Amino acid sequence: MLEMTEEWLKAHCKKHGMYSTPSLNDKIFLHFQGFGRIQHLEEYTGLRSIFLEGNGLEDLFGLERCKNLRCLYAQQNMIFAIPRTLPTSLSTLNVSNNNVRKLENLGRLPVLQTLQASHCKLHDLGSIRELTKCKMLSCVDLQQNMIDGSPEDMVRLFSSMQSLACLYMQGNPVVSSMHQYRKRMIAAIPTLTYLDDRPVFSLERTCAEAWAIGGLTAERTARELHKDIADANSRRHVEFMTNLRKNTKMRLKSLEEQSVGNDIAVCTQSDKIDMDHAWHSEPEPSQLIAARTKLKKYSVKEGQIRCIARGKNS
Repeated sequence: MLEMTEEWLKAHCKKHGMYSTPSLNDKIFLHFQGFGRIQHLEEYTGLRSIFLEGNGLEDLFGLERCKNLRCLYAQQNMIFAIPRTLPTSLSTLNVSNNNVRKLENLGRLPVLQTLQASHCKLHDLGSIRELTKCKMLSCVDLQQNMIDGSPEDMVRLFSSMQSLACLYMQGNPVVSSMHQYRKRMIAAIPTLTYLDDRPVFSLERTCAEAWAIGGLTAERTARELHKDIADANSRRHVEFMTNLRKNTKMRLKSLEEQSVGNDIAVCTQSDKIDMDHAWHSEPEPSQLIAARTKLKKYSVKEGQIRCIARGKNS
């Protein structure tokens, strides 16, 4: 197996365009390299994500100095257990396709939100009881293990997880032996939004909770009531859109009428301005200019008009 040496790590970082100063790197890709151990990561204190998929790791020791680590991807190795030395800052842990027989030391990871441990060696409910200590754990993938036990114990275990939203349990014997598995799990876990192969929609949750209280009769009643509510909401939405379309048309018609009236007024005013401009800007005929000049010779002042008026009266 390839040994993870300091020289190799620095050459690897340089090859992939990473920082030559180890502490400046926030992620490192070490997957499919054939490592047997995690070594010489003490100086990589700024790491937030480590990709260790497809190596030959038997344990996860060697990450103690990575205090800022958020995501650890260690699937497809030969890991037997989860150590106590993992950084408490972990929020995502993937140990799928390993030899893990029991989930341990997860209670030391206070911000763990996603755990993937599918295709491992988990064999009973006791091997996964540590999950109840993870208060922020919301996504759990345990499919294709060998988990067996009492269905009632499994329901109690997962219903005690206050943040559980996504659960993958298909492929385990306890699921096959559980009557009405999906309905019972949905009814018992109010925070569940995704179970195995599909999401949990509001109708399914309503029916499952009604079934848990009153059986098939209550489930049918809840389904019909849900349909009536959905139909009423649909009619209300159609009426709203119809009224909105009607009001919009009326508003547009009013705006068009106002626009037409404004256009007429603007056109009339514009035509008047254009006529005045044409009247004043057109050159006067020479005959009119000559007549106006001749008329000025016969113009009289106000005193002369009075004298002329007396003469006519006498």
